[in-house]
Amino acid sequence: MHPLPRSLEPLEGESLVSYLLRLGHRLGLSPLHLIRAAGWTEHAHHVPGSLLLHLPKSQAEAFARLTGQTARDVSALTLMQWRDRYPPIARSLPGPGRMRPDAWLYTGWPRFCPSCLAGDGTPAQQLHGGPWLKLWHLPIVFACTKHRIYLEANCPHCGQPHDAQGPLIQRANDHTLHPAQCRWTVDAQMQKRKSRACGGRLDHHIAPSRDDRPQPTPDILRFQLSLRGHLQSPTRITDASEYFSDLRLTTALISTTWPHARHLLDADAAERIDPYLQELHGDPGGRSNPQARDAPPRDPVACGALLMAADHLLGRDDLADLLSEFTRATFGNPSSRTPWAVLYDKHKNDCSERLRRVAEPATRAFPRIDGRGGTRAPLLSGYQAEHIPAFLEPVWYQRYLASCAGSESKTVRRAAAVRLVQWAMGGAYDDAAKFLGIAPVQTRLLTGRETRRSTRTSCNPLELDRALRALASELQSPRQPPVDYWRRRQALHEWALSIDVWNALGSELLPTLYRFPTLTDDRKRQDASVFIWTLVTRGEHLFAPRPLEAAQPTEIQRRWAGRRNTTWFQFSRPDPLPHYADLRRVLTKYAQRLAWDIDSGAERGINTPTLTHSEHPGS
Repeated sequence: MHPLPRSLEPLEGESLVSYLLRLGHRLGLSPLHLIRAAGWTEHAHHVPGSLLLHLPKSQAEAFARLTGQTARDVSALTLMQWRDRYPPIARSLPGPGRMRPDAWLYTGWPRFCPSCLAGDGTPAQQLHGGPWLKLWHLPIVFACTKHRIYLEANCPHCGQPHDAQGPLIQRANDHTLHPAQCRWTVDAQMQKRKSRACGGRLDHHIAPSRDDRPQPTPDILRFQLSLRGHLQSPTRITDASEYFSDLRLTTALISTTWPHARHLLDADAAERIDPYLQELHGDPGGRSNPQARDAPPRDPVACGALLMAADHLLGRDDLADLLSEFTRATFGNPSSRTPWAVLYDKHKNDCSERLRRVAEPATRAFPRIDGRGGTRAPLLSGYQAEHIPAFLEPVWYQRYLASCAGSESKTVRRAAAVRLVQWAMGGAYDDAAKFLGIAPVQTRLLTGRETRRSTRTSCNPLELDRALRALASELQSPRQPPVDYWRRRQALHEWALSIDVWNALGSELLPTLYRFPTLTDDRKRQDASVFIWTLVTRGEHLFAPRPLEAAQPTEIQRRWAGRRNTTWFQFSRPDPLPHYADLRRVLTKYAQRLAWDIDSGAERGINTPTLTHSEHPGS
């Protein structure tokens, strides 16, 4: 390989495409001739798009020897410096299963600024034009902050391109074109050797009048600068990568659920976005293709407005509410199969913890332990599963959930407890219900078919989710030591009042009530045990152990079961009969002592298992 007789110094921010075009123009050589001379490819008839992303060390060194540059200067012409900050670059690198560049990367034909292509007036740029900047290959760059104009997306002469993911350089074997001329082929129906390039100059402004061509506002330009700022220090690499992933997903959320986010935008921004999204949603095949929703608008005006709207949405404190609201309004029930949920699942490992947390209700796409097929990982870590009672504490329910539960208060209290446990311990929803001792089928309110029932009973799933997250936030900062309800449930597993304790409690009743005819009945002792159990464990009487009943013959079991609701009503009614009022007083006092004994480890004759570290759910 012989060095070229003449070369060019790369310009600041110049891309590899730009350098090949300008160097080839100076030497009268085509871009394809230059890469063949460097030994990058011998038989190809186009310039591979992968060269823009990364040059192996051997290729960089070969091109450096050819052009008289350093390998570091050559590598700087690629997008590799942003690989760790801008995830679409890493996603577009050649690898198994990767057939096309990422939708958030323009490899075939970037946007451009005519004023930048016109050059700065120096002799070299007067002859060979200004640089095609690397930044223009990133869809997040939609305006030139130097010249305070939107970039151009298409050739003003031929209107091309129609696809941003074409070859890296059009007509790569053509050495006759200036770097600032359009290289797109016109008269494509002709034979290839007879076809011609558009050839229109891209470094001249031939835009419509100023009134017809929007100019970026100061806010848009500041936003553009902030986006570019994430590509360099002092922004941390991880923060930048997560921000761009969050921005991508939020942009897709607005696009996919449009027009539900329209009220969040000012009238000017909505007007700029609306035509693009109306066209997108009007495509009969578009609604089933989430990839089409993922790609940012090619039009720089619409793109800037959409990205800025997504940035504002990310900054809102009620992002979780809005995300759930938009997806429910568009797709109905939460599901991991909606277009946005599928896209979220693809990028969730790259996005921020905050977005993963707020996306959970809308996607049901939970983080997993040991990969996609593994167990669901815990979502919240500020409280423990054993601190949640099976039937949500009345104080918690009244403070957070009563106003939005409608007529489903009982089911809401169950479902809320299960969801809180699932957030804390991970695993499946049914596993969380079993942990609480509840039949999973009796907790289904916030998912599946129950959405229709919740509508009829004025129970709003979106409001419930928001209220439950507010409760979870409180539980992460308890004002006093939390109760270990799991320990209480284990201590009272298959428990009932002994005859001796039952008789002792009876002696505390008023004398006129002690001789109540059913006081010595085993059914009454069983019902009293259930009442105590509900006070100690904060569970529902429906799920309480009934060992005395289980020991009875089948016919007696049916008879006792038939009286459960009547007896429970007498225990729980706000105006109990005198006998039940006094009995409830005595049982409540005993339940308080029993709870203290369990919590302090001073159980007296209670069947409490010895807890090892591995058995305790909090370990």
